[in-house]
Amino acid sequence: MNRLDTALVTTALRRFMTCSRAYLLSYGKCVCFSLIALLLALPVAAQLATPIPAAIVTDLGERHATLRNAQGAYQLHATSRTESASTLRQQTETAPSGLRLLELPTIEYRQLPESKLWGDWLVMPSGRYAWQGILQLEKAGWNTLYFDQYQLNRGDMLLITNEEGEVRGAFTEANNVSSHSLTTAPLYGERLMVYYYPASGERRNIPWQLSGITTALLTTVGEELPPAVGGHQEPGSPWFILKGLECAEATVRHPEVERIARSELLLIVRGRYLSSGTLINNSRLDGDPLVLTAAHCLNASYKNRELDYVRQSAEQTVFYFNYFSPTGEPLVNGIEEQTLAGAELVAYNEEHDMCLLRITGVQPATPQGQCPIPQSYRPYLAGWNAEREFPAPVIGIHHPKASVRRYNRADEKPPLESYDIASVPVQWVNSHLHIKKWDVGTTAGGSSGSGLFDKNHHLIGALSGGNSYCSTPYNDYYYALSEVFTGYPDDKCLKPHLAPTSDQTILEGLDPFAAMPPVRLSHQLYSLMRDSVAIRTINTAVRGIAVRYDIDTSVLYLGSVLVMGAMREWPPVTLAIYRDEGGKPGKKLYEQTLPKPSYLLVNDAGQSPQQRILSDAFQAFFPAKEGEPLTLSAGSYYIALEGSEGKALSAPLLMSKAQPHTTPYAWHLVGSTWEPAKLSGAPYLGHYWVDPIFLGKLKAGGTTAPESANEPRVMLSGERLYILLPDSWFVGDTPVELELYSATGQHILSLPLTNVSSSLSLADYALQSGIYIVHLTGAGERYNCKLIRP
Repeated sequence: MNRLDTALVTTALRRFMTCSRAYLLSYGKCVCFSLIALLLALPVAAQLATPIPAAIVTDLGERHATLRNAQGAYQLHATSRTESASTLRQQTETAPSGLRLLELPTIEYRQLPESKLWGDWLVMPSGRYAWQGILQLEKAGWNTLYFDQYQLNRGDMLLITNEEGEVRGAFTEANNVSSHSLTTAPLYGERLMVYYYPASGERRNIPWQLSGITTALLTTVGEELPPAVGGHQEPGSPWFILKGLECAEATVRHPEVERIARSELLLIVRGRYLSSGTLINNSRLDGDPLVLTAAHCLNASYKNRELDYVRQSAEQTVFYFNYFSPTGEPLVNGIEEQTLAGAELVAYNEEHDMCLLRITGVQPATPQGQCPIPQSYRPYLAGWNAEREFPAPVIGIHHPKASVRRYNRADEKPPLESYDIASVPVQWVNSHLHIKKWDVGTTAGGSSGSGLFDKNHHLIGALSGGNSYCSTPYNDYYYALSEVFTGYPDDKCLKPHLAPTSDQTILEGLDPFAAMPPVRLSHQLYSLMRDSVAIRTINTAVRGIAVRYDIDTSVLYLGSVLVMGAMREWPPVTLAIYRDEGGKPGKKLYEQTLPKPSYLLVNDAGQSPQQRILSDAFQAFFPAKEGEPLTLSAGSYYIALEGSEGKALSAPLLMSKAQPHTTPYAWHLVGSTWEPAKLSGAPYLGHYWVDPIFLGKLKAGGTTAPESANEPRVMLSGERLYILLPDSWFVGDTPVELELYSATGQHILSLPLTNVSSSLSLADYALQSGIYIVHLTGAGERYNCKLIRP
């Protein structure tokens, strides 16, 4: 029986809530070093989408307001309906082992008419022609659209919008792939409008065919929906809670796995099946966008094993990059703009549940040998170990219940065993790594296809299924790369694709843009106080806020990430960049109006939504203005947010509660004067959470990263152990070894550390009070210290 928990899929759909009241709420008190990660996105919430010209934006704004009552909408009739195999309640922890795919009930529309039957050409105010079609669906839901015969000319644009004005696109010739197909990221609605703008401005044959729509339904979720939050829970409560996942920490709590975490993707297949997958390196080191996942993620849990169906599933897959929380506690929804769509089947073997894909919806015309994934996604292609021998502990990184990335760890080396599931018509004999017990974490529906890594951060397997829960973290099964690396035809094994130029069985990972990476500067991500945050109180006297950043080299501005609290509607906000003059914001160098961020509807109380709300704390990326590059030389700058037309700034930004410095990094615009920020009349020495993204030769985190250590520093705060290491301890990709011993010499744990800052939870090891020895080894250096646990 599959464990398919539909009720909690709202996390995958990233519920964003708003609240009109101004309030200040404080949350979690845990502290830890943060990972050094970047969050960039394309200008809109869709794969390889082009910014929409201003004239089209105006046209869409005028038309979507009347879309709900528009005449002439074409009524679609479903060709099939599917129900999730899972119950809507949390399954009991005595359920048998099963595949860990997350499945939604859906309505399918697969017999769509010719475009001329549901749309027509219109004359735009400019005198140019555009094609418009309106579709009426049977029920509101998350709609994934499938196009075939897709072959746009240069300059053509295709867009899809809903009643609320959300847009997918503009899609262009950059989305042309060899299969001539296009799959869009899900868009909520009951009525959709499709626009086609030919570059010529003249009527022409439509260069695409809408071949199908999948509507994923959440109307039956009911009581298991997380309650509305954003000010309606007591201080200290997280913004969202996923039942049964409390033991699986967000990966941000484990910066030592930051690189391999960037390789983990959330997959949505056919608009219905949610799972995980791992970007994986090959011996050519060419950045080929290969993704390793599980076969059952594409064959509907072995219900449809026809290869044509599996190939179509690959074409209809959307890949979400970097969907993680920037805080460990409470959890914050990730950015949703970083998606690619469409893939081809490279290797597929049901005898092992193995599936290797190549993403096809990537940047066109990328020179051979270069990674075609957008640089702003900061992809990492995981290294791998295809041998039966590998070092423990092993680490799992995944998207359980389609939530933000989570971390698992098992300290015992998993044995190779057979794995038998009654519902699977294939016997997996001596092919799977058996996790007998997780020392940290659990898996769940949505974890299928996720990667298992050894102590050296090499990928050794991908998840098929299991039966682990937080209270019973036992018995998960990953198919082993070693058993499907060779011994089969090229299209059923991994070596021809992962080691095409050598006979090696172990390969290191690849950071394809390491030479010039985009960097997210942040006062919060690299702070011990990162998890201790609050929501800004709205002050009618404050027209704007600014955050100071010190830059030690010339950089190119790419955009900013805002980490936001709840609001009822998106307020008019202007982002500006000021040069430092006399220790305060001076000359304005840059300005742009921020559009409403991409967000998704909430299905309140299990019914169709009555109104749009932004739910829970979330991140949103706002790219720099097209065609107006801004280069900043070394110096101090202020990233500011201001209300429009002289009004107060009402954006509920997240903010740190305290910082150990005296320089005012937060500023308020009072009237027309910038002043050091004050809260309740007292100086505020924290930071608002506005993170600029720069391209330049900055160290990770820029000048706001943790201070470099001359020797290792080991600190204990509550249940978490923090380690800060010198840069000189890292040589190439060789990690620093952390070992913990009891006072009597008993070995407790070993972990590889790959970052200068790392942390781990001692609560995971049930340590008693007493004295322990921390031993660190790296680059020929050794360090020992005593650790006293109260």
